[in-house]
Amino acid sequence: MKSQFLPGLLLTAILYSCAGSKPGPASGSRAVEVGIDLVNVDADRVRVTITPPAQTGDVTTYNFPKIIPGTYAIADYGRYVQDIQAFDKKGKALRVTRTDSNTVTISPAKKLARISYLVGDTFDTEVESDPFGENNKTIFSPAGTNIEAGKHFLLNMAGFVGYFSGQTETPYRITVSHPETLYGTTALIDTDNDTRKDVFQIPRYPDVIDNPVMYAAPDTFSFKVDGMEVLLGIYSQRGKTHASALKPDLEKMMRAQKKFLGKINDTPKYAVLTYISSGAADDAKGIGALEHNASTTAVFREPMKSKDLIHVISHEFFHTIAPLKIHSKEIHYFDFNAPKMSQHLWFYEGVTEYFSNLFQVNQGLIGADAFYDLMAKKVEQSQSYSDSLSFTEMSRNILDPKLKPQYPNVYEKGALIAMCLDIVIREKTQGQRGLLWLMGELSQKYGPQKPFDDAELIPVITQIAGPEAGAFLDKHVVMGEPIRYEDFVGKVGLKKQTIPFPEPIVFLRNDVIYIKPDASRTHVLAHAADNQNEFYKSLGIQDNDIFVEFNGIPVDPKNLMALVYLGYDLDEGSPITVKVNRNGQDVELKGTVKLNYKDGDGFRFGDDSKRALNEAWLKN
Repeated sequence: MKSQFLPGLLLTAILYSCAGSKPGPASGSRAVEVGIDLVNVDADRVRVTITPPAQTGDVTTYNFPKIIPGTYAIADYGRYVQDIQAFDKKGKALRVTRTDSNTVTISPAKKLARISYLVGDTFDTEVESDPFGENNKTIFSPAGTNIEAGKHFLLNMAGFVGYFSGQTETPYRITVSHPETLYGTTALIDTDNDTRKDVFQIPRYPDVIDNPVMYAAPDTFSFKVDGMEVLLGIYSQRGKTHASALKPDLEKMMRAQKKFLGKINDTPKYAVLTYISSGAADDAKGIGALEHNASTTAVFREPMKSKDLIHVISHEFFHTIAPLKIHSKEIHYFDFNAPKMSQHLWFYEGVTEYFSNLFQVNQGLIGADAFYDLMAKKVEQSQSYSDSLSFTEMSRNILDPKLKPQYPNVYEKGALIAMCLDIVIREKTQGQRGLLWLMGELSQKYGPQKPFDDAELIPVITQIAGPEAGAFLDKHVVMGEPIRYEDFVGKVGLKKQTIPFPEPIVFLRNDVIYIKPDASRTHVLAHAADNQNEFYKSLGIQDNDIFVEFNGIPVDPKNLMALVYLGYDLDEGSPITVKVNRNGQDVELKGTVKLNYKDGDGFRFGDDSKRALNEAWLKN
């Protein structure tokens, strides 16, 4: 899971995650048979039926997940399940008891023939003020569910399908009945030829959770990269973004990633399930993505740019190394209701985030200075968190409310830890080997079906990469000693330097916020009295102009975050149209984006004696 915060009062969350293992065939007679009816939708609720294999004993327990791998937050999916009933073969009702929101006991178990229940969606209950769900248990949108009869269904299976206690290794056969006009985007293989239903055979419950499906009117494309099929499915609430517009950049990025990874990646199919929120108060608010072994669920807002998808998917795709090929027993044998968390978030998320930046300079998608700036911003952002915290302790106890606020640092300091480890290995081997080589060695030692003991990872890395690598990890990851990043980047010729960085939001400049509500709080106004906002000056936006539209999207005065998002991460020089109301008259302002800049600490190459090692680091 990945999260990114906007400065000051203007908060938005972009989150990422990871999960389980590859789907395969299920045997029919002993499988849990699941029916999901997307045709007969009842008040935004979907009927699910479960036909279990024979149960023994007096009582059996059916569970919905409390948490799923990689989300690092309690979800309690059972909250969205209603009208649970159980029947014997003759249709006679059996005793059903809900011991908590996620747990259902049924007796007598040996007579159980069928379970039936209704599932409501999670998008309708999201609260924007608390994107991590700490106070209201909002489920992060890419991990959630959406039900729009006849239009769109997001099936993160944790919201629809449970498991019987002690039977998570039992195979599943899931049949989804859906409107003929809707297409299912997924990495799963439909084993049925009926255009009104899909049948998926899945070997174990963790793989059920690991394989989401999105149903929508067909707006897809696919392409092949070195034998891997890539499938993108799009659903846009406003209908402004289509798969065809995203294909060129996504294909370019995927080809670059496959080339960067080489033989380490052997994923046969990768699906990208993309929902584009309208930004309305009743629509999805958790912007970002949830990674799975062979797919990603992603949620964005309009206006969506191609680079939004690239930024998210470039991170998620690298999870095909960790945790797919390299993961601990805590992940492989995940307990969905009493999880034991791994101590290696620096490895799963930090290395993944680092590679998602490094591959871009490695493959020529960005220049060296742009890569240095990405790393320098991570140094700055990491200072918002505790710099002397043991990452292994933080990871192991990440569900503790006291440590949960430190989680986003796995994408800042975690990536920087990976960068420094890469440099340590490069220096020791005179540039011949690096972190990607280490990941290849670890993937050969372990693999998707051979998890490691949590305590053995750093000793194994030390054995493979050398004592210098082990000493670095012990000192800075286990012990939590702060890192002097200039010492490590100095090994590859970089020197600290003041760099002008673009402000992330056009409504900010030097910590000044350039929007404000009017007295009645019914409009959002431009606050431009000091005439210092370059974005405003370039377009001619004046003090007290009322924002009406941003690139054709209406501004909702009741949803300040929606406006903030419209001004977030814009490209210098890109075309833009802003409609304002000035003195009772609508005025359309057209031009190109001019960003505001703020000086910060950065890095630039400045030591020719280290040029060979620098080239090996960035290009090898």
